Amino acid sequence: MSRIAYLNGNLYTMDETRPRAQALAVERESGRIVAVGDDAEVRRAAGGQAELIDLRGKTVLPGFIDAHIHLLATAYRSHDIDAAACNSADEVAQLVRERATRTPVGQWVVGGQWDRNRWSTRAFPSREVLDAAAPEHPVALWSKDGHLLWVNSLALARAGITAETPDPPGGAILRDGSGQPTGILQEGAAMELVARLISSPSPSLARQLLEETCASLLRSGITAIHDIEDRATYDLLASLRAAGRLPLRVRMILQRHPLPELRAGVLKADEEDAFLRIGGIKIFADGTLGSQTAAMLESYEGSASNYGILATPEEQMRALVREASELNLIIAIHAIGDRAARVALDAIELARRQLTEQERRARGRLRYRLEHLQLVQPADLERMRHLGVIASIQPYHAVADRDIAERYWGPRHKQAYAYRSMSERGIPLALGSDAPVELFEPLRIVYAAVKRTDPESGRPSWLAEQALPLSTALYAYTLGAAYAGAEEADRGSLSVGKFGDAVVLPEDPFQIPPERLVSNGVQATIVGGQPVFGDL
Repeated sequence: MSRIAYLNGNLYTMDETRPRAQALAVERESGRIVAVGDDAEVRRAAGGQAELIDLRGKTVLPGFIDAHIHLLATAYRSHDIDAAACNSADEVAQLVRERATRTPVGQWVVGGQWDRNRWSTRAFPSREVLDAAAPEHPVALWSKDGHLLWVNSLALARAGITAETPDPPGGAILRDGSGQPTGILQEGAAMELVARLISSPSPSLARQLLEETCASLLRSGITAIHDIEDRATYDLLASLRAAGRLPLRVRMILQRHPLPELRAGVLKADEEDAFLRIGGIKIFADGTLGSQTAAMLESYEGSASNYGILATPEEQMRALVREASELNLIIAIHAIGDRAARVALDAIELARRQLTEQERRARGRLRYRLEHLQLVQPADLERMRHLGVIASIQPYHAVADRDIAERYWGPRHKQAYAYRSMSERGIPLALGSDAPVELFEPLRIVYAAVKRTDPESGRPSWLAEQALPLSTALYAYTLGAAYAGAEEADRGSLSVGKFGDAVVLPEDPFQIPPERLVSNGVQATIVGGQPVFGDL
């Protein structure tokens, strides 16, 4: 069998049986590691016909696994209107006006990334602003966090949304003093009233954008992702996989709607494919901090009647978690506010009680995860530890959200983004990006985890006592993320039998200031033993 041996390196394996090594060998056909050790050991195991690659002392880690990303949404960001840099509703409207001139009358103008929290007024924008910019086009613009949809009057008319339209369960239609819709739809149930009318880009364009985004992820050292999206995204990725054009490993966590198909076997979880598998489902417990829809135990500062939105009613949450548990799925529950975390944990605790010990042992791939966990009560952190619930966290949120956390949560913000408290309690951590909400570069996200700021911001650390040690952050981006995807037997560490997925760094991250870790970037990325980016 043909093999590749990587020699003369500085390997951090994330394997507790051999945490450091000098070399590894990978079998080409399977892409799996056949030897890890010093140069002499690996040379012997690789055999005389192996290709030899000199790492020249570079540092090698397991490939980064982004445990929470929205791949197709990230890909579309380069195609649709991107309002991230806009400082007012009028600036967003100007982008809409420009796009409308290049769009046939009557067709949708779509985009996103607007963030009213960076605007001077911070008020919700209105449909009238978009009406003036594009009177002959329906317009739909998602907020940065994806939990608000800003639309114009033509979009509301096409969706049949009027003053008489009731708020759907788990969502809200914002209205003015006379009861008329303002053009802001909150949370999935309300946004879907419009979103279901919008045609997606052609499959060929979507595949092209996906390939470009996958290449960017590889350049950042990411070799695997947990893609939290819908069935249509899975089908696009399956077409890339069939064509041999999916270059990194994807664990799909689908929105909860395909549960009947998973139960019936129409969709199959954990089919044996090295690059594309369905792993589980996502359930929304609440909204977001930026949209003030995260479900809270106490009201938002300055808004005594606003406790956020519970996106999935408690009884339905319990039923969904129970059903997914029976199917041995990963269950990823979006929970940003402390009430959402409590409701999710109540459902998980009930599901675990209803499964016998024998059933739990038989469901080796069952994972309970809470996504984001931006504010959690200490008692509920202790429940997470007791229940074995994984904290799927995105440390760059603590950098991006620091101001609005203080504004909307007041003194409660001191308990927010409590990553070190989670780790010290023994709660399993998995790191990710939540792209396109935030950036996906792992080295900047690791910096955010260990410094609680961004090197480009010039701002001091925020809640520095909750910073993670570098070793913990790197583990959570590799083996911790693999465990969260029930794939620790195949990836996450440089161990014999696992896939030879790795990232090569020009310097040892444990021997340099964190700022240099970010500025040095990635030297090379390896998938299945094959270099897919960079120079070695």
